[in-house]
Amino acid sequence: MPSLATRLRKGIPRRVRRVLRAGSTAATSSTKAGAKQPSRLEVRRAFVFRTAKRDGTVLEIGPAHNAILPKRDGFRTKTVDYLDRDGLVEKYREFKQYDPNDIEVVDYVIAVGEPLPHAIDERFDLVLAAHVLEHSVSVIDFINDCTALLAPGGVVSLIVPDHRYCFDRFRERSSIGRVIDATGVERHTHSVGTLAEFSLYAVRQRGGTSWPAGRHGDYRFVHDLDEVRTNMERARGTDYIDVHDWVFSPHHLRLMLEDLYTLGFIGVREAAFQDTIGHEFFLNLTVDGAGPGMSREELAVLADAEQTGMDRPTFEAPRTASVAR
Repeated sequence: MPSLATRLRKGIPRRVRRVLRAGSTAATSSTKAGAKQPSRLEVRRAFVFRTAKRDGTVLEIGPAHNAILPKRDGFRTKTVDYLDRDGLVEKYREFKQYDPNDIEVVDYVIAVGEPLPHAIDERFDLVLAAHVLEHSVSVIDFINDCTALLAPGGVVSLIVPDHRYCFDRFRERSSIGRVIDATGVERHTHSVGTLAEFSLYAVRQRGGTSWPAGRHGDYRFVHDLDEVRTNMERARGTDYIDVHDWVFSPHHLRLMLEDLYTLGFIGVREAAFQDTIGHEFFLNLTVDGAGPGMSREELAVLADAEQTGMDRPTFEAPRTASVAR
């Protein structure tokens, strides 16, 4: 059975597509005089290479069918995943919008929960993780694992979904307290509580599981209460269930990472930032990063405004409610 996250993503083309929203930095600069908008892939690459070398060595984590810097395009990339290529082809077989030819050979196949530096003895100029951080069981451990794989002067590049514009819309943003408490804990699967929260509050808007800022439409919960109970029971087992453990908005994560750096939990700092384009935002981190360039107070105000500026939601007619047990 496909993971819950994979099921939620069904129907979202992962092909290159135009996702820039009006008013974003990239959109403003690219639409003058009828200029062609850059594709999603072009936007991603442009940000990554804002501080990373184009000809450097790359480790791309979990790209599956949607690699940003694939070998076939001439990049010096190696990939790491929990499945080999055959396993990934099988995982996405039922999703006809994905082309199996887009899935490249996986260079490092690691077990769920295995620290990346234990399985990978190379060092890279760029460690790239698109829509991976939120799936980790520990934010701090994941960032530190990525940092340990950097060559001198290397970059950790994160592309992260903005919870305001995806199926996490109604979840609370993750607290730094829970992030700190999760570090160093011998846990390789998501908790029952995480599965409950993910399943209870996952939504679609106008049938989609992600959308650009400013798009309006009725929401609908994805799971009924019986499905929530089933997912919670699955979480009591030993199998890894692929869901979002962590929930972020852009300045909320910027503030969190700066605090984690200052407190000594991580060893990399912000080197570049791009606010949300489509439904994702971008951060490059380096050992010698200069940081956000603003005070904690300024970041806190911006992070707060991200929540107060959210849309006023409306819902479709509810599904028949399950009777509480």
